[in-house]
Amino acid sequence: MRTAILALAIGVGALAATSGLRAQNRLWPAPSAAARAVFDRFAGIYKLVQVDPSAPSPSARGYLAYDPSGYMSVAIEWPNRPRFAGQPTGEQARTALNGFTAYFGSFSVNEAAGTVTHQTLGALQPQISGTDLLERFTLAGSRLALRSAGVTSGPAQTLTWERLPDLSSLTPLHRQLIGFWRLVSTERRNSKGDLVRAYPGWTGFIVYAASGHMLVHMTEPYRRRPVGAVPTPEEAMAAYQNYTSYFGTYTIQASGRSLVHHVEGSVNPGSAGSDTERFFEISGNHLILRPPAIKTPDGDVVMTNVWERVQE
Repeated sequence: MRTAILALAIGVGALAATSGLRAQNRLWPAPSAAARAVFDRFAGIYKLVQVDPSAPSPSARGYLAYDPSGYMSVAIEWPNRPRFAGQPTGEQARTALNGFTAYFGSFSVNEAAGTVTHQTLGALQPQISGTDLLERFTLAGSRLALRSAGVTSGPAQTLTWERLPDLSSLTPLHRQLIGFWRLVSTERRNSKGDLVRAYPGWTGFIVYAASGHMLVHMTEPYRRRPVGAVPTPEEAMAAYQNYTSYFGTYTIQASGRSLVHHVEGSVNPGSAGSDTERFFEISGNHLILRPPAIKTPDGDVVMTNVWERVQE
C-alpha cells in the first residue's frame, strides 16, 4: 500500500519520457515576461495540508516551493516511518525511500489545459530523475491542489497545499538569504586546509523562504536507476547514500554569522526533530554554508558547500 501511495504522490503514472538526463548543474535561460507572469502566480512556499480521502495520510508533512524564475523543489515525509540507529540495512534503506518523496528542477504551466509540469533535475528515487511529472492543478487564493495526470490504473491522488505567509519582520539578512540557490561545489578539508574529500558533479537546490521555512536537496550525478520495478536492497542502499534531502524551518542567529535548520522531515528518518547549525557567508550571488567541524581520528574536518543564487 505504501508503494502505491508513493507512486501516485510522485506521479509515476504520469511520467513523460524525456530525451535523456538534463545536463548536470546547468540552469535554463531567464524566462520571458509572459512566462515570468505565470511563474509569479505560483511563486512561494506551500505546506502540505491534505491528502485526499482515497489514500488518507493525515500525518504526512512536507513543503513545495516555486521560484519566479521557473524552478521548483518539493519534499514530503509520509507517516509511520520507522527509525533506525546508525547505518541502515538495505531493507531499512528501501523502507526509508518508500516513505519520503523528494525532487527538484524547473516547472512549466499550461493554463489552458490546467496542468503544471515538474521537470526534474534530480530526485531521491533515481527512476524519477530526468523525467517530467504532469499534474493537474487548481490554484485558488492561497490553496493549490495538484492531481497526478495520465494515471492509467488506480485512482489519482490529490495533494492540497497552502501557501505560507511571510514572516512579520524580515531583516536585511533574511532578504539576502531568501531565494533558490543551486549547489556549485562541496568538499571536506581538515584543519590544515588539506582536501579530505571532494564531491565532483554533485548538484542540488537549497531554498530559504520568506516564511521562515527551508528545504534542501543534494545529489550525486548520474545515479543508477533500479533494474526492476522495485529496487533491490542494494539498489535502495545506493540511492539512500547518494541523496540528501530534508525540510523544516530556519532561524538566523543573533550574531548574523550562523543559522539553524530545524529539521521536520528528512530522508534519514532519525533526523526529524533535530537542529543543525550552519555558519554562512553571502558574497554577491554566492552563499557559503559550513556545518560545525566533525571530529575524526585524524583531526577536525569541515565541509564547505558553495551555492549560487538562481537567475531571477
